[in-house]
Amino acid sequence: MTAAALAQRLVHRVLPLALVIALVATLHATASGLADARSQSPTLALGLLLVGGFIGGKASAALGLPRITGYLLTGVIVGPHLAGLLTSDMLSAAKAVEGVAVALIALTAGGELRVAWIRQHAGRLALITATELLTVATVVTAAVFVGRAAFPFIPADLATAAVIAMVIGAIAVANSPTVTIAVIAETRSDGPLARTVLGVTILKDVTVIILFAVALVVAKDALGQGDGASLGATLLREIGGSAAAGVAFGIGVELFLRFVGRDVPVFVLAVCLAMWQVSTALHLETLLVALTAGFWVENLGRARGEALIKGIERVSLPVYALFFAAAGTKVDLGALEALWPLVLLLSGARGVAIWAGTRLGTRLARAEPVVRRYLWLGFISQAGVTLALAGIVARTFPDWGSQVQALMVAMIAIHELLGPIGFQWALARAGEIGRGAGGH
Repeated sequence: MTAAALAQRLVHRVLPLALVIALVATLHATASGLADARSQSPTLALGLLLVGGFIGGKASAALGLPRITGYLLTGVIVGPHLAGLLTSDMLSAAKAVEGVAVALIALTAGGELRVAWIRQHAGRLALITATELLTVATVVTAAVFVGRAAFPFIPADLATAAVIAMVIGAIAVANSPTVTIAVIAETRSDGPLARTVLGVTILKDVTVIILFAVALVVAKDALGQGDGASLGATLLREIGGSAAAGVAFGIGVELFLRFVGRDVPVFVLAVCLAMWQVSTALHLETLLVALTAGFWVENLGRARGEALIKGIERVSLPVYALFFAAAGTKVDLGALEALWPLVLLLSGARGVAIWAGTRLGTRLARAEPVVRRYLWLGFISQAGVTLALAGIVARTFPDWGSQVQALMVAMIAIHELLGPIGFQWALARAGEIGRGAGGH
């Protein structure tokens, strides 16, 4: 395709988005329009995110980038931190969509996991995960501690500085399972790289929660802020409870597929909404609940998992567009501008550590050459998990936690936008795009 043809195609994709944004901006600029927008703000927000995200995704795909990147950039543009067309209050209605999307993405991941493959590669996945986590946590912690003079919120006291560095290191190891799984699902990728990234990502999601809990207990004890014994019990309850709830939902889905088998897409959306609501009410992890449910249907139930995956594919596009566009509205470019030297320092240290840790882990595990070369690009993205961990730090340590949270949010602005691009490029280089379910 020539440059002129590409430019024309891009204009055709972007022009509708520009018109939608102009329409909403006009509403905000008129008194009557603004009143209507306020009275129907949740509907306006969801409509703009859905239409804008869909168009932005098509424009991104025209450039050879992941559709997710287009969804995210659309959210950044119309969100409260840039154009301000959508406010935080208007985006409150997107919380349910976010919960459904997380459940949908995790349900897909669980349905793609195979017991036989996990048994064959369990040792390799554990070795790669442990090596990458330890490397990233160590490198980032050391970078913060050695360069503590550059961080205005880190005091001169070495003990406190070490605690803050350890907490930041514990948060830095997290990546975004939703982004990673969504890129694999969107590109219909399958092969050694996609499966290894998926397996390690899921294992990391559980391990990171435990690692962060341990780091939080150590930090609170070192600073004399109470006993963390109850935290361990809560952690065990949340993980065990999430797995149990996932099995229950998996049995329900299996029974529906076996004895009803009709209107699967509608049923999938209803189940995802129920999983999010139950997880929220019982303080469980939606990602683990849905992952377990999908895994049960695919590997332990008697129903055909292909019907579930096809049902998910039929409803995933609008849900993904809404979810990632809403995620883009949370990217705070102002925080990135204010903290960019520190963000570049930590993002660079984290990126090098991910590369080194995965290279070492895949070498020790004797992984395929393509996995050794490109695996690290699957772990760059950060989003919801990192935001949640940073929020816990801000609430637990009011003296300096809010500054750590601002730093993490600024880092997410880079990792969330660049991560999907790098991972899709890696999947393309590995020749795995289009080899999964529904691929060609």
